[in-house]
Amino acid sequence: MNGKITRFFSKPLMKQNIKSNYILTIAIIAVMCMMCVVSTYATSIMDTKNSKQESEDAQADFYSYLYVMASYNDVAGTKLSYEDFEKADDKTAYETAFSMANQQSGNTDLSVDGLESAAKELKKTDISLDTYIHQFEYVYALGQVKGCFSGDELDMQDMMSTMLETMGVDPDRVEHMAEMDTTALFNQMDYTVMGLLPIFLFIVIVGNSLIVDQVDRGSMAYVLSTPTKRFAVANTQAIFMVVTPLIMIAVTASARLIASRIFLDSYSVSRILVLYLGLYVLVEAVAGICYLGSCLFDQSRRSMAFGGGLTVWFFLASLLGMFGAKDMVNMGFGAEALNVFNKLTLVGLYDIKAISTVGTGSVDTTFIWKLIVLGVIAVVCYAAGALRFQKKDLPL
Repeated sequence: MNGKITRFFSKPLMKQNIKSNYILTIAIIAVMCMMCVVSTYATSIMDTKNSKQESEDAQADFYSYLYVMASYNDVAGTKLSYEDFEKADDKTAYETAFSMANQQSGNTDLSVDGLESAAKELKKTDISLDTYIHQFEYVYALGQVKGCFSGDELDMQDMMSTMLETMGVDPDRVEHMAEMDTTALFNQMDYTVMGLLPIFLFIVIVGNSLIVDQVDRGSMAYVLSTPTKRFAVANTQAIFMVVTPLIMIAVTASARLIASRIFLDSYSVSRILVLYLGLYVLVEAVAGICYLGSCLFDQSRRSMAFGGGLTVWFFLASLLGMFGAKDMVNMGFGAEALNVFNKLTLVGLYDIKAISTVGTGSVDTTFIWKLIVLGVIAVVCYAAGALRFQKKDLPL
């Protein structure tokens, strides 16, 4: 260094950090990228919400047309059916039936084209139209009769609920499971469990090795024997803890975008970027805590117990808290009382549900203040750690 005093940043120390940790960094990046590609592919398999909703709407429309035809048959003594509708060149009788239904209800717009459109949408599903028609026949037949004992009107929904109850299955739970957004639940697991484990492992290992491990092994004495100020050491190590996770998460986010382009029909670039921005802020808050522990203590085991212990707690608490989420409780896989763990971990401030609204017409901005809190924690921990390292007596 030609006798110059290094006051703010040490290039040799940064090179040493890179040389010591590049294999671990590459390995963690590879694991994170592999996991995000696999999870994106899994999402592409599970993400059928839009097509399912479209088919459900088409089914409701299709049943409306079948009901009109069945009712018209009862009144006019005709034999209109969908099978004949497809074969018929002259669809005047069907237009007449739909027109009468429109006049009676006053708020419908039934037409031959509408029936053809609904049938076309249902043909895209794996279920044949004959099956839909056969199901409607049961629905229509049950709607014409009442219970022989209760006198109540019978319907298909009540029949299915009764059958589930006789099997010991709660119908409400089945309904909640049908309404549950499995893609959102999978994203919650992906980003807060599978996505955090590899990089948390990296943070604990590297955070412990940058300062306290060198103090414990005595190599810090060699570093400080050179014209390098303590502030330069603390600052260089902090920069490494800030930049390295940024690179790792940026590469993983790029892999996610590429995988999304390959496997998903539609995706939001802004949502993915904000999700990974939030992940980075969370990681830096945890990294700041590990850095603070590395600066506070003179022995690796104490630093590891502090930073590593808190990191493990944050991860385990988020895992337990996930089973207290509403969707998990509705599925019967969780307990509402476990939701308290989401308030006992920094991971709870990484609001996946709110961030997932980015790119939609109604964005839940509550995630912003939570990320600000995480950012403040990171800054305070880094600053406090650097200040402590400069002032404490080192066993050199």
